Amino acid sequence: MSEQLILSIPNELNNPFFFSANERMTVEKSQLQNMVLNIPFLYEAAFYANIEALKPWQSHENSIPLIKSEWDTEKNKLEQIFTKRNYKDAIVPMKKGIGLFLQFVYWANDQPVHFGMPLSSKSLKVQPVNLEERIGFIIQRPALYHSFIQLNELLIEMEKQYVKHMAIKKASKQ
Repeated sequence: MSEQLILSIPNELNNPFFFSANERMTVEKSQLQNMVLNIPFLYEAAFYANIEALKPWQSHENSIPLIKSEWDTEKNKLEQIFTKRNYKDAIVPMKKGIGLFLQFVYWANDQPVHFGMPLSSKSLKVQPVNLEERIGFIIQRPALYHSFIQLNELLIEMEKQYVKHMAIKKASKQ
């Protein structure tokens, strides 16, 4: 069994939607070196605590496809939950989906997630239109079917923006 670490939630990730006051992350040390997406903001927490770990925002070409794959799994769960109208059961997978989406946005912009930085920040060049308003709606009402649809649309739009950004980046290197 690998050694466990207990990480405090750093100020950069302090967000009451994702973490309660004084909450901590308990992780296996080995998880810091392998891509694990079931713990939201794990790599950011390690980064802000100056703990050696993966920095997926520095290799987003590898990490973004994993985020999309993880979202597909959560999306399937959510579709079943909403089909059965078990709205209370939607909150945990929606929270994970929102976390995945935010990681997608920040990592696509070569940055770790940082809740102190507004999403409208000029340093986040790759992002969907009206991101702050749309994500605000979703976070305020995570158990609504419409929030799920909006989150899925944001992920689709983000993927398009990301592909466009990567194509422009590749063309400028040639």
